[in-house]
Amino acid sequence: MNLRNTFVFAALAAALPVAAPACGPDFPAELLRDRAWTLDKLPEGAFAFEAAHLVAAPGFKAVDDIDEYVDGQSRSLRERIERGWFGAQYAHVAAARAANDAAAAYAAANGLPEEARRYLAGAAAWAKHDVAEAQRRFNSVLELPADERAHYGLWAQYMLAKIGDAMPLHAALRENVAKGAADPYGLAVASLGEDARERLQKGDDAAAIALYAQQAAAGSQSGRDSLLQIARATIKDPARLERVVRADIGQRLMTAYLFTRSSELIDTQIDGESPPEEVARSKAASDARMQNFLDAVTRAGIDKVAGADRVAALAYRSGKYDLAAALARKDSSGLAWWVRAKLALRAGKADEAAQAYAQAAKAFPADEEWGENRDAAAFGPETIKPQCRVEGERGTLALSRGEYLAAMEHLYNAASLYWPDAAYVAERVLRVDELKSFVDAHVGKPTPKPAAVDGEGGYGNPADAATALRALLARRLLRAERYDEALKYFDDAALKKKAQAYVDARRAASGGGRIAQAKGWYAAAHSARFDGLDLIGYELDPDYQVYAGNFDLGGGWNDADAVAAANAAATPGAPRPARKDIAVPKTLSGRDEAARVASSRAQPLERFHYRYNAVDFASKAADLLPVRTQAFAAVLCHATAWLIDRDPPAAEKLYARYLRQGPYVPWGRAFGRTCPEPDFAGAAARLHAQRVAWWKHTIRRNAPYAAIGLVLLVAGWWWKWGRRRAPAKQA
Repeated sequence: MNLRNTFVFAALAAALPVAAPACGPDFPAELLRDRAWTLDKLPEGAFAFEAAHLVAAPGFKAVDDIDEYVDGQSRSLRERIERGWFGAQYAHVAAARAANDAAAAYAAANGLPEEARRYLAGAAAWAKHDVAEAQRRFNSVLELPADERAHYGLWAQYMLAKIGDAMPLHAALRENVAKGAADPYGLAVASLGEDARERLQKGDDAAAIALYAQQAAAGSQSGRDSLLQIARATIKDPARLERVVRADIGQRLMTAYLFTRSSELIDTQIDGESPPEEVARSKAASDARMQNFLDAVTRAGIDKVAGADRVAALAYRSGKYDLAAALARKDSSGLAWWVRAKLALRAGKADEAAQAYAQAAKAFPADEEWGENRDAAAFGPETIKPQCRVEGERGTLALSRGEYLAAMEHLYNAASLYWPDAAYVAERVLRVDELKSFVDAHVGKPTPKPAAVDGEGGYGNPADAATALRALLARRLLRAERYDEALKYFDDAALKKKAQAYVDARRAASGGGRIAQAKGWYAAAHSARFDGLDLIGYELDPDYQVYAGNFDLGGGWNDADAVAAANAAATPGAPRPARKDIAVPKTLSGRDEAARVASSRAQPLERFHYRYNAVDFASKAADLLPVRTQAFAAVLCHATAWLIDRDPPAAEKLYARYLRQGPYVPWGRAFGRTCPEPDFAGAAARLHAQRVAWWKHTIRRNAPYAAIGLVLLVAGWWWKWGRRRAPAKQA
């Protein structure tokens, strides 16, 4: 295959990955992508979080009753507990559980503590549906002194509750656990669910909800699921809804459900292909159910609203802004302040919104996490940490007002979940000196710590935002050729060593003889090509160092641009679509934000722009080398290789230069594919030879003229000397 065909095939290959971002990991949510959406929408809460916080947590925790594999064997939680108690004697436990009746079980458990023999006998009777015998055996466990039934005392209580008089026995069991009795099986939490089910069967919704809420607060998935089922059933029954919301706990549950699962009110059969009239009917039914709840709450008395902040949030999300405002004023929680900030923005009161956001950020605990945002729209998956999201919205508002340093501060505070937004302001909006001042004031050099766990921070969100921001600044400073300053911000030792090598090469390129400069430019080119992503690459577009360069999100491309790119990729010989820079919205942006973004654009604006920088450096090296040398050809060969599969037209220009100026080399047929290292020593020898030859040629060509000049010079001197002597003789 000749080289020109190589370029043609490379052009086709280069076009194919254009649509690659369609598949990939879950990228971080970006609040700045749709600023109006970010500032207007209030995220849904998470039912698991809300359910776990309806009441205070009891003094005991849920236990996951799941099987585990031990030595290749599946073992239940009960088996693991009993093996832990009895060790090698567990065989007696297994034999007792396999017995046909209570007496046989009691005999099989010979050698175990008395409490174990009595309990296992009761368990055997229960398994054979001999309720009376089981009750007698379980009661016999409780007849033992307390210190002799430390393992099975609670278990016996729990089983007796199954036989009858459950609620008092469950209450006693929970009291014992609260006082410190060991409960490895999680029976205290399980008893809450048993009592709740009994209350629910008797129609006492409020009591059942309160018990399930305690279970959920203890960490029980079963408790959360039960609350969710009650809420789903209640919202469909107006009469039951009216009863449930009269109790504070019932009102809190329904508020939590609608605040976190409002999408469930829509008919699940509705999709993008449903007729408009069905969509409208489903929406009307959903709105009616929401209104039924809000009406029931207000009928109970707005001054008696339980969880006013959650109801305010629900009202805001439902478009009931007056009700949202009235309720938000009654609470000082982080969520209430968040709602007030949203309402202020809708009213055009940006200063008031900024103050409300500040209060919300203070009020939310730093470790509060709701879970995944179920209605993140174009964001993609988003984990909601309220304080972090509020800080992100504060940054969005500050950016829209042209308060760039404030925006940087808020978005840096939110960087654990919204790093691309912080990176955008740091890399494209702030000027280099502004960013450097911010980092020096707010982002100290991180202290060494254990390596981050894989995936920590989420894909695209760094485990340590401080290190990431300092590295971003270091790359900006290197691009600005502020070398000594840049080196201070590379915290990774290996990366700093590479940065130092790049700096040394750039400095070598600006001093010394031609060959020394050429070597410097080539070393800088090699460094930029192979380490450029980490040294001078952009965090975001066009290089996406944030994703290790693995994904290209298209910068300022819209859907039409993506379609055009796909069409070009499918058309042999079609030119590549011109890349667009990150688009700054015309509204909700700083006055000079677009100008700042334009001034910080990659040069050139190409994917992996540093490869083009590397080619430029290599071309400068070639400019300094004798053209008919191996080094000249090798430098251009490497430069061609760096673009041959990405930008064939640019690579072909380099090849054309070689054909015009370079020497014949035995590896020329594989130019751009197989390239030796440049022979700079040979180039130096050639340059020296050229200079010697030039001097020899110059001397040979100009020797006659030099001789005539010398004769004339001597004659002139002689004549002048003679004139001086003549007056002296006359005197």
